[in-house]
Amino acid sequence: MSSRHAHCRQSSTAVPLHSLRPTLNDAAPNALPGKGVRFVKRIYRLRLIGLSIGFFCVAAAFLQHPVDRFLWVLLVLHGYIWPHIAYLMARKNCVPYRAEHRNLIIDSLFGGFWIIAMQGNLVPCAVILAMLSMDNIAAGGSKLFIRGLLGSLSGTLLGLLLLDFQLQPASDLNTILACLPMIVLYPLVLGKSTYDMSQKLAERSRQFEIVSQQDGLTGLFNRRHWETLLVDELKNCRAQKYMSCLLLLDIDHFKHVNDTYGHLVGDDVLKNFSALLQRHLRPGDLIGRYGGEEFVAILHDIELGAAVKLAQELVEQVRACRAHGLWGCTISAGLAPYQPQTQTHYTWLQRADHAMYRAKNGGRDCLVVDD
Repeated sequence: MSSRHAHCRQSSTAVPLHSLRPTLNDAAPNALPGKGVRFVKRIYRLRLIGLSIGFFCVAAAFLQHPVDRFLWVLLVLHGYIWPHIAYLMARKNCVPYRAEHRNLIIDSLFGGFWIIAMQGNLVPCAVILAMLSMDNIAAGGSKLFIRGLLGSLSGTLLGLLLLDFQLQPASDLNTILACLPMIVLYPLVLGKSTYDMSQKLAERSRQFEIVSQQDGLTGLFNRRHWETLLVDELKNCRAQKYMSCLLLLDIDHFKHVNDTYGHLVGDDVLKNFSALLQRHLRPGDLIGRYGGEEFVAILHDIELGAAVKLAQELVEQVRACRAHGLWGCTISAGLAPYQPQTQTHYTWLQRADHAMYRAKNGGRDCLVVDD
């Protein structure tokens, strides 16, 4: 237990809330507890495949220039045991993401060590360095790439200290052939992993976009988004010479429902009314929440007579359904058709708003058309 938590237990003195908040360093994305489990799993699969194939690159160089037995043992451990150890170390760490970055640096250190162990054999050395660099750039960008290069340099220096190094860069045919699977297969595996991740990110981006456009309670367009749609509708009406109408709706006596039955019942009224709107209006109409108990619908490409009929039927349908999920509520509606002289969407919205308030002042439960 940390000293801070121990102090909280033992002391009866109130601790200011700001003292318990994480610092900027604690709140960094890569320092969040538990962050990066999926990242660790993805790197585990890549490391398992990469090291098992890379084993043959280094082994071919060892056969070309024979080495001591302990290097063979170390190569087997690195190729087939280390991936599992690295995975367990990262999973057990409180911040798996950060731990996996350390594991990637260890991979780079091993790579530098194998360069010296292979006596600088050119083809396998180049392949190993290239694949390690690809891993580091894909996992952490240029920052991790540079740290990986420093790790490889450290491994090279360690190899020079521990091994008898004699530069022999020439690669024979068997060594080159042993490196081909690594050259061909591993980039495909890494590319597939990167593609899958990009698809997940694209899907998540689409989900965020949908969420940013929706009202959290009703699922209709939120005000910010439907105002953008209204701007576009005004431009299209002007450019393409067609008629659209703006319908503004207010639920009558909604405050009474909230005050009498509570906000949970009020939320149900809003959701039930939203569902009724979606059922009644046409598929191409754009429905949004204006705020509170007010709603808006952009009736796309419709003549005024048809729009009046549609809106009047909606008022009547709400009146008929008010005992079923609407807790006695009716609606006041204001309808404003597009006018060629309308300069801004605010003007259009203001006309619909005035018509709706005329309906409320005129006794509610009715439709008023701005003419």
